[in-house]
Amino acid sequence: MKKVVCINDKKLPPGTEIVEGVEYEVEDIFINPFDQVVYIIAGINNQGETKLGMMWIGYLSTRFRELEKAEAVEEYAYALN
Repeated sequence: MKKVVCINDKKLPPGTEIVEGVEYEVEDIFINPFDQVVYIIAGINNQGETKLGMMWIGYLSTRFRELEKAEAVEEYAYALN
C-alpha cells in the first residue's frame, strides 16, 4: 500500500478526518465521475454527505503528497545546502 502525507485540509465536507501533516496509508485508488484521482484511506471515514446533501467518497489525491517523494525532496534540498 502507498503511504501519503496530507498537505491540504482546507474546505472539507463534514465528517472528514484528514489532518494536514499527518501520514496515511492508501487502501484503494480510483477515478471519480469528474476524472479526479481519489484515495480511499485506511482506518478513517471515507464517505459522507456535503452541506448541500451530495454524497462524497474518498479524498482527492491533490490533498496529499506521496511519502517517498516528500522524503526525496527533503533529502535533495538538504544536499543543495
